[in-house]
Amino acid sequence: MAAQLRANLGDVLFAVAYNEFCAPTLEESVEVLIKKGATHITVATTMFTPGGSHSEVEIPEILDHLRPQYPGVELRYAWPFDLKLVAHTLTEQVNRFS
Repeated sequence: MAAQLRANLGDVLFAVAYNEFCAPTLEESVEVLIKKGATHITVATTMFTPGGSHSEVEIPEILDHLRPQYPGVELRYAWPFDLKLVAHTLTEQVNRFS
């Protein structure tokens, strides 16, 4: 997923981050991007549907914690996903196998 997203975004600064059990953390990835000169960071998750604690609670809390540390950087969270678009993607996937 990350490799394809990186290719789709072109020359945009890009980093991967994880919530649990893997590195780098969101905090570490934000720091790396800022050191590379990022002034606007948009965080996206691969958890597309509501109901998960990572996407609904933990990521927003981490970003709220980071904002005072980096007042010159806009930290945005691309959430929630448009469920019509998610359903469209899932429909296309099901249709591929029908």
